Formats: sequence, C-alpha cells, structure tokens
Amino acid sequence: MDKLNAISVFCRVLETQSFTQAAAQENISVAMASKLIAQLEEQLQTRLLQRTTRKISPTEAGLVYYQHCQPILAELAEADASISDLSSSLQGNLFVSVPMDFGLRFIAPNLPRFAKLNPNLHIDMDFSDRRVDLMAEGYDLALRIGALQDSSLVAKKLASTSMHFAASPNYLAQHGTPKTPDELSQHNFLCYKQSGSIVHWDNAHFGNKSQNLKIQPKITSNNGLTLTEMAKAGLGIINQPRFLLDQALASGELVEILTDYRQQKVDLHAIYPHRRYLAAKVKAFISFLQDLKLDQY
Repeated sequence: MDKLNAISVFCRVLETQSFTQAAAQENISVAMASKLIAQLEEQLQTRLLQRTTRKISPTEAGLVYYQHCQPILAELAEADASISDLSSSLQGNLFVSVPMDFGLRFIAPNLPRFAKLNPNLHIDMDFSDRRVDLMAEGYDLALRIGALQDSSLVAKKLASTSMHFAASPNYLAQHGTPKTPDELSQHNFLCYKQSGSIVHWDNAHFGNKSQNLKIQPKITSNNGLTLTEMAKAGLGIINQPRFLLDQALASGELVEILTDYRQQKVDLHAIYPHRRYLAAKVKAFISFLQDLKLDQY
C-alpha cells in the first residue's frame, strides 16, 4: 500500500462525502479507493469511516486522523507547487561560472539584457579561469574552453575558436621570426598556466607534416589577457584564442606568425550536471548564450 496515496484518498472521501468523487479527483477507480482506505484502516487497526447507504461520516478516530493529515497534505501540495514554479519559471538563484577573459569580453556586455528580461532571477556570476566543481560547489552551469575532463557532466557545444601564434614586432626584430614550429623552443614562450609548465602538442600539423612539440615556457599565467599584454610588451611569443588577439593584431601591436601552422579548433561548451528535468533558468541562460551567435568567437 502507498500510504500517502491512501491518506490522500481518505481525506478526499471525507471532504466530498463520496467515494466516487474522491476516486475521480485521485484519478483511480472507486474500487481502488475503497481498497486503499480498507488497507489504511487495517494498518492503523482503527475504523476511520462510518459508511451507510446514504451517508459517509468519520469515526472519532477518523476525525482526529483527518485533522492531523489534512495540513500535511496541504504542505506537500505547496512544496510540489514551489518546486514546479522553480523548474518551469525564471525565478530563484542561477549560479554560473565563466572564464575570465571570455566572460568579460562576451558575457558581461550582454548580461544586463538577460537580467532585465528575468527580473525575478537572482544571478550569481563567477568570472574565473578556475575549473569549478559544479556538483560540490552548487553551480547550475559553467562555460569551459578547451578539452573537457569530467565525462559525468552534460556538455553542449556553443562555438569554437582558432588558436594563433603571435608576437610583437619589436620582439621579432630582436629575436627573429620562427619559420617552423621546431624553432619555438629557441624563443621566449608565454604560456597559459593550465597547460602546465611544459607545452606539448602531439601530432601537430604544419603543412602536410605531423610532429610532436615540446616547449619550456619562459613565463606562465592563468590569465590570457595578461599574457597578451606581456606579448605586446615584447616579452615573448604567445599561442592564444583569436578573441584575445584580434584587437592587438588589428592595431599592429602583435603580428601573427607561423600562419601555415594548422592547429585544432578549441571548443566552447556549456556544461551542467543533468539533462533530465533541466530547470527553466538554465535552459533560458543556454538560449541566451546561443542567441549571442558565438559560432566563431
């Protein structure tokens, strides 16, 4: 016996004074309604209802039981409604983690529009390159650039970007311009910290040639914009996503090198813990990201 269902049927019978109406409200047969109440009485070892051909009335024990159970059912209904509201409407808290430079460049300028469209949604936006633990830290969603490590998360690809080698004209004038990837090891290399202290490219493509590269960086940082500024100052060569270089390349502060060197695209994903019962607020934010049209950021 499902005791909660049996209690619900019992309360409906008292309120409607009818097994037929109670069964209809609970979407079960009259026979099942009668069976559930009989099982409930058997479990409680107490008669709850007095039944005659004309009337249904509670026993003394039945009235006391109803007075205790009805508020509980009402609380459960309210709890269900509140959860339903959160899953189907845009309210509550939305915790999002986005990469620092990408977030400041593409998310921050557009976030006010999303906030204005969803005034009942509290947005907690963490701009950081730290790889957060979504489940442990309570994030609803995170944006990740590059390879994904946790296969237990759902990942939705939003866009991809190309990687480019670049250096300042002053650096190249002083140190020369590498003509092949092998020559990078002879230069000062500025490396994004999450790549580690040594940069590896396995089966990298240069023209029609596949090769492995190993480079010891001169400077590392966990912030791509910082590395771009260092490269503009003439401190070395960087390998960065296009969105971190486009302005410096357009102004001439940086010059792209090894333009024939084809690197794999780097993907941008939205990741979240579960696909089933995805909250409306998460769906809305993913839709907002898709509307930004980041196909080639």
